[in-house]
Amino acid sequence: MSYHIPSDNQVEIALKKILKENRTIHSQKKLKQLVVKELNTKKKTFGVSESRLRKIAINSNYVKLEIHSREGDPRRLLAKCPVCESILKRVRNLTIWGGEVTIELSCPNCGYWTGKKKRIPTRYVFHLKKK
Repeated sequence: MSYHIPSDNQVEIALKKILKENRTIHSQKKLKQLVVKELNTKKKTFGVSESRLRKIAINSNYVKLEIHSREGDPRRLLAKCPVCESILKRVRNLTIWGGEVTIELSCPNCGYWTGKKKRIPTRYVFHLKKK
């Protein structure tokens, strides 16, 4: 069975409709199922990946993303955000000897952050932003 790839605009319209009906979706998998169900017609079957759907939701101005995470390997270096693939911003602090140390990495796009103990995203909760 073949499927079609919807445009970002089509996905955004379906996403907005679903969040207006439900207000909160407690998993990325459930959100994908609802969006695909909304997009599908009798003539066309659509497919959209969970990561693409998450990025479209983050870039929209009506979705608030809540990121649940677990502790990961502190030696692992992060250059890009694991949620939206933006470049992470370093939050630095001065030491008592005049040096600088990075205390946190944060994403200016989606709100993800991590400290010495790396945070690995495990669950995303999507909320409709209040006006």
